[in-house]
Amino acid sequence: MSLFRPAFAVLGLILVILALLMLLPLALLVVDDAPDSGAFLVGSAITGITGLLLYFFNRGTLRHLTTRKVFMITATNWIGTSAFASIPFHLSQLRLSVTNAFFESVSGITTTGSTVLQGLDSLPRDILLWRSITQWLGGIGIVAMAVMILPFLRVGGMRLFKTESSDWSDKATPQIRVQLQYLVMVYLILTIMCLSYYWAFGMSLFEAVNHAMTTVSTGGYSTHDSSIGFYQSRPILWGSVLFMALSGIPFTLYVHFLISRRFSLVADAQVKFYFQLLCIAGVAMGLYLYFTAPMNLMTALLHGFLNTTSIMTTTGYVSTDYGKWGSGAIAMFFFLTFVGGCSGSTSGGIKVFRFQLFWLYLREQFARSVHPNAIITLEYNNRRVTEDVIKSSIAFMYMAMWSYAMITIILGLCGLDLVTSTTGALTALMNVGPGLGDIVGPAGSFQSLPDVAKWVLSFGMLLGRLEYLTLYILLTPMYWRS
Repeated sequence: MSLFRPAFAVLGLILVILALLMLLPLALLVVDDAPDSGAFLVGSAITGITGLLLYFFNRGTLRHLTTRKVFMITATNWIGTSAFASIPFHLSQLRLSVTNAFFESVSGITTTGSTVLQGLDSLPRDILLWRSITQWLGGIGIVAMAVMILPFLRVGGMRLFKTESSDWSDKATPQIRVQLQYLVMVYLILTIMCLSYYWAFGMSLFEAVNHAMTTVSTGGYSTHDSSIGFYQSRPILWGSVLFMALSGIPFTLYVHFLISRRFSLVADAQVKFYFQLLCIAGVAMGLYLYFTAPMNLMTALLHGFLNTTSIMTTTGYVSTDYGKWGSGAIAMFFFLTFVGGCSGSTSGGIKVFRFQLFWLYLREQFARSVHPNAIITLEYNNRRVTEDVIKSSIAFMYMAMWSYAMITIILGLCGLDLVTSTTGALTALMNVGPGLGDIVGPAGSFQSLPDVAKWVLSFGMLLGRLEYLTLYILLTPMYWRS
């Protein structure tokens, strides 16, 4: 029980915040109907009361947090938040089943963007707003987790980015609070900038609010079935490319700028490679479309950059059904799905820095093959890469590939075809959103999938967002031994 009580205390605080956010869709009553106001009121009451009780009965257990307790806190909070965020979906006029409501909620909180809803253009505005809020809340949670929790837990090579705010000793509490305040400030500023841009170039205020929240969180929920492609405005589409790209870089760089007023993207090896890859992929896809589709060069580059940036940052926006672009485009999108953005951003995926670490390790192995007695020191961003960082990165990759195989096989056993199974599993684990094919592709939804498949994919979305080890370790006997 000592493992659960700190987790319940933190969950209680988060549920109180979630309960307050559930009241935001009621603001639509000022200018429009909010047909599901009762669902949000009831959901807010249930969530708020539960949160207060959990915190009240466990508030004295948050001192001297150990690694085991932080693992439990992380897993419990993501699962618990997803469960309570699903209440409005279940109680609304949509009457989503428990399975569908949880799937939609998990997809929002993990900023994956997969959906079981259809006919978004005609859905109640309060439900559309709530979907966007879940992604926006999940986005800041992702950044905080990547900066403060995963380095402490030594998950997937994140130890490389350990700072004072990653130290969970009592003496580090002030640094954690200050860092979190700055991260929230940056997140708010970027959201307001994106909102203002969308509004200035033709979106209604409601649509600008929704798309700003889902752009900065790299979640990809939209108010339209045709996603961001609904807007045939080049400034809006290019703006989405810009803000998706900016949301894919480490938020700690923005914090550093606020503190020191110095901001150099090229000084960070991860960010430099990230932008190089975005530009290469965008130009390559644009040229591919120019030579294979009836598009002029500027239109081809726009669609190329928007969709490759969306996939690589795991946002999930689409400007058109790229599943019809041919096998060359599909192959590129398939492999870009693995990449993701930078560590410390709202993006999912494997993350750019791990590919760089794997290259350093591979180069070291080549050198040792030629010079067995050589002393080789691996460095990344002018910091020595220790052996435990390499090992944890390799373990991350092993868990990712094993999870991918396992979920793909289970989806196949549920009766889904190979394309749906492979890309559905991939898009869940990498937190991208749309897959490929007629069912879960850019023009489809996950609504028709069997309930078992939706629960498996929900687990996959949480697994990918928590970087595998955080959930898997709770399933091992050694974790539960005192």
